[in-house]
Amino acid sequence: MIEEDKPSFKGCKMSEIVNRAFMYGESVFTTMRLINGRLQDWEYHFERLKNGVEFVYGPFARPDDWVLMLKNRLEERVQSEEGDKVIRLTIYREQARGLVKTGVISVNDLKINLTSFHYDAERTEGKTFKLRTCSAPIRPHWWPSYLKAGDYLETILSQKMNMKPGDDDVLFLSTRDTVLESSVANIFVVRHNRIYTAPLGPNVLSGVMRRKVLEVAADYFESCTESETSLAQLMKADGVFGSNSVRGLFLVDRIDDRDIEYSKSFLSQFELMRKRVHS
Repeated sequence: MIEEDKPSFKGCKMSEIVNRAFMYGESVFTTMRLINGRLQDWEYHFERLKNGVEFVYGPFARPDDWVLMLKNRLEERVQSEEGDKVIRLTIYREQARGLVKTGVISVNDLKINLTSFHYDAERTEGKTFKLRTCSAPIRPHWWPSYLKAGDYLETILSQKMNMKPGDDDVLFLSTRDTVLESSVANIFVVRHNRIYTAPLGPNVLSGVMRRKVLEVAADYFESCTESETSLAQLMKADGVFGSNSVRGLFLVDRIDDRDIEYSKSFLSQFELMRKRVHS
């Protein structure tokens, strides 16, 4: 782990900075692939990260150039990384008694943490997922879809209470039993050669790979629509796949106790789209 303005530790007790920012979710982050030393989809990731930082910590002094200042700082942190890795950039602020908002600040007051680890292709390439449906944690209506913050306790407890042996992740459902997303991916449902994915909202992240799928899916399937899918419709789907910036696109082969079997034509279409989105 590489740290900027590395916080101090005393014995085994975490400093308040690390404790609040990383354990209580007072941070904004993004996770992405580094392939052959090059960040994948950096502009998309930065746009979402910038929006999250502004929402949580803004407004900033020097409003005309804080975005460029932040981008330069982030790119300087990453430039020494090389090879095939997963990179996580986390932005947080040293707080006084845990207060997030303390007036207008400079973007240079924000701290940046970079975590990198080797991308294990053997554990991810070609792996299909088995999902278990459950109710989504309740978020306020004003929670922006671009905000990716660091509090995962509700997700961990949802997995603990709902997943069964053999499951890979939970699939969150709304109060109306419509499909939202999994804990690690946006979800797409395919029916009659049409792709459907949940509209953005408090419980649906504006994923980078989701955005790329929406841009190209019509070249491989009849259409791709942001539309709600009921649990009953999900169980009749011809295909289900997920997307995130580490794994890219991956197939789901079981929902609860229903196995999904794929035709050769579907797999061919999906593979062509997957390769294009990954490029």
